[in-house]
Amino acid sequence: MAVLYVKEQGAYIQKQGERLVVTKKNNTLLDIPIIQVENVSAIGNVQITTQAMHMMMERGIDISYFTYSGKYIGHASADSSKNIFLRFEQYQIYLDLERRLQMARRIVDNKIQNQMAIIRNCRFQGTDYDWKADVQQMEKYRLTLPERNTSNEILGVEGICSNIYFRAFGHMLKCDISFHGRNRRPPRDPVNVIISLAYTLLTKEMCGLLEAESFEPYLGFLHGIRYGRKSLALDMIEEFRQPAIDRLVIMLFNKRMIGKYDFEFTEEGSVLLSEEGFHKFCTEYERWMTGKNSLARERSFRGCMKDQIAGLKRTICKGEAYQPYCWAERKE
Repeated sequence: MAVLYVKEQGAYIQKQGERLVVTKKNNTLLDIPIIQVENVSAIGNVQITTQAMHMMMERGIDISYFTYSGKYIGHASADSSKNIFLRFEQYQIYLDLERRLQMARRIVDNKIQNQMAIIRNCRFQGTDYDWKADVQQMEKYRLTLPERNTSNEILGVEGICSNIYFRAFGHMLKCDISFHGRNRRPPRDPVNVIISLAYTLLTKEMCGLLEAESFEPYLGFLHGIRYGRKSLALDMIEEFRQPAIDRLVIMLFNKRMIGKYDFEFTEEGSVLLSEEGFHKFCTEYERWMTGKNSLARERSFRGCMKDQIAGLKRTICKGEAYQPYCWAERKE
């Protein structure tokens, strides 16, 4: 198990020898050796004893905290890498407008290529959806990126292409749940609930990897600076949104691994993932992220994320050109 997810409300995570034990009202819910745990995610009203936290900090195990609905709050982690020189170089690139825009264009160019690859890889039988027209339109906008000279202009191209992509995404779903584009804060349909939750977990993982290598997570090249936003993590997950998350979501719904019965619909119009649905999702998310689902003969997505961070470090410290994870260049 790579990540231990605990969502049972009122549960306690305790230390017993070299093991983590999850209990509730004197009942043991889980008993697992600490060596099998890489990260812990506590969702909602979950308590962690000081002894358990100390053991996890000593082993370099991060603890992430979420609200019951899945909103990321923050995390506790052991003392990480202290490479201040890497941060100095990261700031230098940010202050160099041309280098920063070059990075931003490369991130968006790669994301659009991944989006087009997902569309091309899908079979649209039984529909009159003209996917080729949408791909052509996205390609037209992608080719304008060299002409975009501000971050807002680059993000504008990304926004247009993402709207086209998510229009196509609805046609990729072959289930009894409607999807009419992205919505969030809060998501208003089951598909958006799963997309948002998966993006949140992906961002949390990327933040932990970046901080462990001494990057400044709040300083991005595409997303720029905003108070409280870990922009570099958002930059880095752009290359994994489609191949890692969107493909997982399509599989979960199209194979009926998750359906309407896994959600709770409130009178106020909000949609929540049920306890059973959350358990299903976490199980499949872990299997997907740790398995060989990137492409044949390739590392797991978690392995690829570590590779990309190593590549970013070479870009910042040695001036190498950064190559985002381009699923579009590979064949399944």
